[in-house]
Parts: sequence; structure tokens; C-alpha cells
Amino acid sequence: MLMNPVTVPAKGNRRIKLNIYPGHYATSHAHVDHYISMTEVRTNAAMAAETADMLAKQFRYTQIDTVICLEYTQNIGAFLAKELSAPGRDVNCGAEIHVITPSINSNNQLTFSSDIQPYVTNCNVLILISTASTGRSLARAAECVTYYGGRIVGIGSIFSAIDELGGIPVHTVFKRSDFGSYNNYSSDNCPLCKAGRKLDGFITTSGYTKL
Repeated sequence: MLMNPVTVPAKGNRRIKLNIYPGHYATSHAHVDHYISMTEVRTNAAMAAETADMLAKQFRYTQIDTVICLEYTQNIGAFLAKELSAPGRDVNCGAEIHVITPSINSNNQLTFSSDIQPYVTNCNVLILISTASTGRSLARAAECVTYYGGRIVGIGSIFSAIDELGGIPVHTVFKRSDFGSYNNYSSDNCPLCKAGRKLDGFITTSGYTKL
């Protein structure tokens, strides 16, 4: 069990907080020197609503038909859609915004079922993700949206170490600089591995598993 986290509040709203654990961790794409726990912000309804409100300010002038939720961000996505379509909320006021999540097929590809595809094809899509560390998961999602004929008009995240994807800005609640230090490395060029430090755990979209 992880102990003694460093709690970091968001600069734009100190009621939004993340717990940070320094160490040596592996993700599916890289090795990182901090584990950023998303559990509280994704499951605490009050904090999810605060996060959605903060992100909504970045998209108030962007017409959005659909929010695509990745990495267990459905709670935040629902609050975000409600906030964007609320009375007085500029271009999306009164709009019907759908909140959907892709499936993963046997080839580990993102897909949308036939009854969900109409909310992607020819729609203005906002992609919402927990963590954009290297950008590979976002690129995979963007490829899926494009395949189904959707138009990516915005990207939102809880934490992002990248500023943009394909020319589209990543609007995020937390940035790399908020943590003082956050580094990711390819698995074959990790200085922690070279120094002989064993992995503390493996990070997936759902959380942390101790090794």
C-alpha cells in the first residue's frame, strides 16, 4: 500500500487535489518517477464537479456535441456536459451533449458500437482523459475518432505533460510544473533502471499495482 503522499492542489481551484507518490513506476508506454493518483478526483462527486467546472471555462466558446471519456473520467464528463449546456453557457446553452466511452476489442483497438457511432460521426468531439503523459493514448483515441468520422474540437485532461496533440491544445487542470519534478523515460533508456532501482509498481488507467 502506498504511504505518505504529497498532496498538490490545483492552482486554479484549491478544492481539486491530487496525491503524488515519488518512486519508480512502469506504465504501458514508459517509466515514470512519480505516480499521480487519480482515484479521488475521479470518484469524489464534489471534486469531479469542480474539475468539470474548471475545464468548462476552456471550452465555453467551442461547439461540442459529444464528450468522449477515457480512463474512467465518466463522472467528470457528465458534469462537464451539464456545465457546458447550462443556461447562459454561450454556444452550447441548451444543447444535447452526449457522454460516451469507447470499447476495446480483442486486438486492443478502441471501437464504438453501432448505436454509439451516430454520436461520433460528423460530430464535434471533446476528448477527456485522466493523464496525458507521453501523448500515445491521446493519439490512439484521436485515430479512433477520426476513423469514425468525428471532428476533434478539444482535448481536456486532469494532468498532462504535453501541451498539444496534432495542433490541438490540451487544456489541463494540472501541468508537469505543478509537481516540481515529473519525468518519463522509455523503458530501454530509464536512468532509474540503469542505477539499479527496482520498480515500485505498475500504473494502469485504473490505478496502481504494487510489484
